[in-house]
Amino acid sequence: MINVGLADDDALVRHTLTDLLATTEDVRIVWSARDGEEALAALQAPDNPVEVLLLDIQMPRLDGIALAEALHEDRPELAILILTTFVADAILDRALAAGVRGFIAKEDPVSALATTIRHVAAGNMVLSPTSSAIISRRQTNGEDTAPRLLQPVGVAPSKASPNALPPGVTLSPREHEVLTLMVDALSNKQIAHRLGLSEATVKTHVSTLIAKLGVHDRVGAVVHALRNRLV
Repeated sequence: MINVGLADDDALVRHTLTDLLATTEDVRIVWSARDGEEALAALQAPDNPVEVLLLDIQMPRLDGIALAEALHEDRPELAILILTTFVADAILDRALAAGVRGFIAKEDPVSALATTIRHVAAGNMVLSPTSSAIISRRQTNGEDTAPRLLQPVGVAPSKASPNALPPGVTLSPREHEVLTLMVDALSNKQIAHRLGLSEATVKTHVSTLIAKLGVHDRVGAVVHALRNRLV
């Protein structure tokens, strides 16, 4: 059983997520808090320990990003997920620096919520499908751009940002396939099955992508791909 702590200042969100995840076999919200300070107190209590924290970005007293920053060094074993309705670049950068393992949208279906929680509990760094769309919303020349649909695997992006890749760096067709499936929140095992590769080979491709994109981890690669329209 994966035990989850939830912090959100909206009582309806707390009750809804608790009830939704109670329908799964292996994910439970064992406590909920109205803000980051309540969550911090719950974490310090010996009862109901959790492996995953689900944190709203905007909360009174102590918000989700500030709490993640406070826990980054003291509780590195905690898998932290940020609840999103919007994600500004500055928030993304702070969250990634604080060791946040992924982003999830409040409107995600219960299957996506549970799957994303399972991934981060297993040590993976992921974006849920809806949060990927939220992060991919950009303003171009002052005009809002609608969320992009991900292109089919194997189809190269047609309008990548000019500075999407460092000078002299290119992605092979296989690397682009792997990156596209990473953006779809697939694990290495799922990518290997989809592409007919070994899991070790996929892991090598992921490591190469992280190095080529100049980021620090898997979520950084996904965010970079979405920001720069690489998929």
